[in-house]
Amino acid sequence: MDDNLTFEQWYRDLSAREQEMMRRGVRILLSRTFLIRSKERELFGFFARSVPYMETWFAPMGYTMFVDRDYGIIMLRDRQEEKADAQEIAAINRKIFTIRESVIFCALAWIFMERMSGSMDRSILIRPEELTRTLEQFGIGAGFRTDFNKTQIEDALKTLQRFSLVEVKGTLGDEDCVLVLYPTLLFGLDLKSMEAMVNQKKGSYLNYYARTSARSEEEDERETEEEQTAESHSETEDFE
Repeated sequence: MDDNLTFEQWYRDLSAREQEMMRRGVRILLSRTFLIRSKERELFGFFARSVPYMETWFAPMGYTMFVDRDYGIIMLRDRQEEKADAQEIAAINRKIFTIRESVIFCALAWIFMERMSGSMDRSILIRPEELTRTLEQFGIGAGFRTDFNKTQIEDALKTLQRFSLVEVKGTLGDEDCVLVLYPTLLFGLDLKSMEAMVNQKKGSYLNYYARTSARSEEEDERETEEEQTAESHSETEDFE
């Protein structure tokens, strides 16, 4: 590739297929921030080879294109929000997650970091139960065992999937369902922000579910008292 070409000359020399790849990749980056090598290998290769020209294309919009070949991700970030520290990368597609989405995001990133070994760009497959166990380790597992709350988790995962952070293979609750965790989980937030978010959101999350947990405990206590009363009556009748 001749680096001395202007963008117009470079684009004109692309084949029709390459031009279509460029359009498709641009739409993906603008809609969900990330291109992932393990998921979109051909698109990743094209954009990784074309960094100077794609930088020229994105520059008028105020975006820059960041490539991390170790993790196999390409992402957009705002030129005005770039940080000196490479770990503090600001994505252009800003999304204010709900409390539930934030905690699940951090739990999945935590799992990815624990399971990461060898090649850093590979995706990791986990069972949904591993997410539940991690949430319980955070002290926020209560309330995730009912059908209603399973739906809530499902909705949160759909949001994360839209930004190429995770992919749900199958239907949540089915035996063959798996979650695909992508390296992009490590680039949505820097580690310090992730830790702060967990600490901040955990308290809000626990307060949010406090009433549900309290009602559940009261119901359990009432059931226990009713059972003990019934047993007491039964013993009295037997004695008589």
